[in-house]
Amino acid sequence: MFPYEKYEFKDTFGGYRNKGNETVNNFEFSFKKRFEDSNFSIYTDFLEFNKRAFSQQFDFYQNNQLVATSSVSIGDYFRSQIRTGFLYNLPTINNFSLIFGTRYIKSELTDTFPLTYSIRFGQKYLGPEIGFEYQSDKYANFFFATRISLFQLYGRICNSYNFTALNTDQGYINVNIKPYSKYIGNEIYIKAGYFFSENVFMTIGLKSIVAKILPDDMRVYSGDSRYDTLQNIEYGLRGDYTKSEAFKSVVIEFGANI
Repeated sequence: MFPYEKYEFKDTFGGYRNKGNETVNNFEFSFKKRFEDSNFSIYTDFLEFNKRAFSQQFDFYQNNQLVATSSVSIGDYFRSQIRTGFLYNLPTINNFSLIFGTRYIKSELTDTFPLTYSIRFGQKYLGPEIGFEYQSDKYANFFFATRISLFQLYGRICNSYNFTALNTDQGYINVNIKPYSKYIGNEIYIKAGYFFSENVFMTIGLKSIVAKILPDDMRVYSGDSRYDTLQNIEYGLRGDYTKSEAFKSVVIEFGANI
């Protein structure tokens, strides 16, 4: 997992570096129904997972010298996704279907320590998705399938955090911004399967989701002029608020045609 939230956390709080791959086990449920005497089908799938104690590398310095590096938890990460829509089976190409649907995504990274700090970095989107999927004929009960989809979603991101800071006007920093944003990406899913009977099958495959997050504005308003000025100068010099995220999965699937 390389979610947007961890990059936003790293940009907000210095001293952290990306570490190796963070992994999580999860379940996904899918359903597809084809209408009788029609080339149309409906589909839906649902995915949700939690990653407790999502961590990044933190460098400890003394007298400007690196003295230690350790993995430090930056909070708990949650993500859910729902896809739903229609498939149109092309009459001229066997087993080839066009996808017309919607995709909903919600994710967040949260952490809190009483009277010291709390964070909530998140995003929520809904929008259209198009693509295609293909499944080969069976050869000795083996088959191959793939799905490629493109999506452009619309919603908001949430950057909400507060922490004590003695050198500020109020003795603390409190930021809560929710700019509108676009979420543009693609999903590629490739799998190979085997039918144990006429209807029961198993597959193993690889899935990749890569997306860009394009918020309209990321200016910070905390109530402390010095903190806001420094943060907003940094954003202004960067000149581009774009972030990205990526998820790579190994998928083992069990299914049945009913």
